[in-house]
Amino acid sequence: MPHGLAPDWFLRSRLKLRHLQLLLAIDEQRNLHRAAEHMNIAQPAASKLLAEVEAIFGQPLFERHPRGLLPTVQGEILIRNGAMALRTLTQAAMEMNAFTKGQTGMVCIGTVMAPMIELLVDAIEEVRGHHPGLQITVEHNISDVLATKLLDGEIDFALARIPSDMDPKQFAYQELWGEELHLLCRETHPLAGRKNVSLAELAEFPFVLQPRGAPLRQKVEQLFLTAGVPMPSSIVNSTSAVMSLIMVNQSDAITSLEWNVAKLMSDMSRLRILEFPERVFLQPYGVLRLAERPLSPGARVMHDAILGLAARRYPEKFRATG
Repeated sequence: MPHGLAPDWFLRSRLKLRHLQLLLAIDEQRNLHRAAEHMNIAQPAASKLLAEVEAIFGQPLFERHPRGLLPTVQGEILIRNGAMALRTLTQAAMEMNAFTKGQTGMVCIGTVMAPMIELLVDAIEEVRGHHPGLQITVEHNISDVLATKLLDGEIDFALARIPSDMDPKQFAYQELWGEELHLLCRETHPLAGRKNVSLAELAEFPFVLQPRGAPLRQKVEQLFLTAGVPMPSSIVNSTSAVMSLIMVNQSDAITSLEWNVAKLMSDMSRLRILEFPERVFLQPYGVLRLAERPLSPGARVMHDAILGLAARRYPEKFRATG
């Protein structure tokens, strides 16, 4: 019979890391024999390990289907959290090895495209001056993906938003600031240099925007909807800022960017910010981490450096939340 688990059940159980490794192998291979080969053990040994772990939880963790062994709901829960536990232990080994070699640890940071990248780059330069051995990895993506990677233990913290479909109680969040949205075109665009371009004029040209549901896309749609102007009939959806900028540079397409990136691109290239009367501000970004997971020493160094730099550089924007 299934039985409930106490919060500290693992302290009194016979669960081993080998059990978790087998569950992940079965989940990947969908076959006990291949999972056993993946772990370099005999199939009877794998069967014994699976029987042991199912006995610990008092319920089956996999079901047999034509497509192979598929995890039950309970199995999926254990696989997801087991993978996180094994990644944490792997990271611990990497941090200890780095410290032994004279390095000061490691950190993996997720960030949205803007306006956080500029802040992150400056914080990295500041930290490298005091901790030259710190190994820093940066992953760029949208907030929804970064929050999922945070929950899965793939990144230490993120410069992002809390996705609307996720429970905010899972996270510790330090709000920073939002940014104004701007539209960008090439310098030879028919609307470049015009004052107070109307939305009706903008709608006559093709756009390249983030997919539906992305914050930038939502704000552009809201802009046209509020004004009662139909959206442009030609829209290319792209999650790549690089592709968007290339399309804008090589055609009459228009794209949307936060102020910092729009200003940077217009200063460095043949792109221009379009002037139109409406001002649109995006939902604020912040530093996002898991509430129940302490930061590693390396991650703490970067985390504190980012917040400190933000408070010094943008005191009028930075809003402390505790």
